[in-house]
Amino acid sequence: MGPPVKTTLLRSPPSALGLVRVGQVEPLKDSSGHWLIEKLWTERAVGVLGGAPKSFKTWLAVDLALSVASGTKALGCFPVRQPGPVVFFGAEDAPALLRERFAALASHRTLALERLDVFLLDVPVLHLDREKDQIQLSQTIRSAKPRLLVLDPLVRMHSLDENSASEISGLLSFLRRLEREHEVAILLVHHTRKHAGAGTQPGQGLRGSSDIHAWGDSNLYLRRARDGLLLTVEHRSAPTPAPVSLKLLSEPTPHLEVLEGSSAETGGEASASSNSFLDEVLWHLQDSTGPLRVDDLRARLRVRKQRIIDALRELVASGLVQRSGDGFLPQTTPPEPE
Repeated sequence: MGPPVKTTLLRSPPSALGLVRVGQVEPLKDSSGHWLIEKLWTERAVGVLGGAPKSFKTWLAVDLALSVASGTKALGCFPVRQPGPVVFFGAEDAPALLRERFAALASHRTLALERLDVFLLDVPVLHLDREKDQIQLSQTIRSAKPRLLVLDPLVRMHSLDENSASEISGLLSFLRRLEREHEVAILLVHHTRKHAGAGTQPGQGLRGSSDIHAWGDSNLYLRRARDGLLLTVEHRSAPTPAPVSLKLLSEPTPHLEVLEGSSAETGGEASASSNSFLDEVLWHLQDSTGPLRVDDLRARLRVRKQRIIDALRELVASGLVQRSGDGFLPQTTPPEPE
C-alpha cells in the first residue's frame, strides 16, 4: 500500500481589480460647484488646519463647521457651496465649552443653534489608530451622512510616532478611505513646529512626517501676525488665494473677523503693499534662524520676485526690517520716533 495521498484545498483566487475607461469617468463639476467653502476648502477635500498652540485653530474650525451646517459665509466672506450636516470631535475641549463657541458664533450670525445640524461625537476619547474606533467612526459617518468631519487635534487621537511615515500613513489612509466611501470632507486640526528652517513653506512646518502635508487636498495655516492672525491657504487642484488677515473680536460675541482691506474683503489678490502680505514676509524673517535672501522668500511664498522686493523695500523703510550682508533680518531694536 503506497503512502497516503496529500490533498491540497485550493482557495478561490482573489478577484481582479476593477477597471474603467478614462473617458467614462464622470468629469469634475464646474469651478463654482467644486467648492465646499469657496476659496478655502474644496468639495470632499481631506486636509489640515495647522498652526502653533493658542493661534485660534479651534475657533476657525468652529467657524467653518457652523458655516457648512448653516450655509452662511465662512468668516463672513467665503460662501458655502455645499452646505450640510457636520460631525465635530474636540479632543481637548469639553462639550460644554465647544457649545459656548458655537453659540457665540451662531449668535453673531443670528442663527438658532438648536436648529443646526452640527453634531458632537459624544465620546471621551477617539483613537484613530485602533481598528475598533475606526469601525465605530465609519459607522457613525455612514449614519449621519455629514458634509464635513472635523477632528481637533490630531495629536490627541493616536499613540503613533508622528515622525514615522510608516506609522502615520496607516491613519491617513483610513481617513482617505472614509472620505471616498462616505463622500465626506475631513478637516484635521494639527500643530506646527516651533521653528522652521529657511525656505520652509507653511505646510512643511507641520509637526511630524511630511506625509501629513502631502496628504491634504486643501490645507489652512494660521500664524500670529502684527495685527492679529494671518490665514494662508493651499489647494491640490484649485488656485491658491492670497493670504487673509484675521482677528478674534470679543464684541458683540466672540468671533473671528476678516480685517478691513484684506484680500477677502476686496475680492481680489492682495497687492504688494497690503498689510497681509507684508505681515507674511515679516513672519518668515522673524521665524528664520538667520538672514533670508529674496530667493529664499520667493521659495517660501511662491510669488513674483518683484512683489517680494517691493515688500522688503517697504518693510525696510518702515524700520521693521534691516539689510545684512547675506540678506534681510527683522529689526532687533525699534526705530526711534520721528
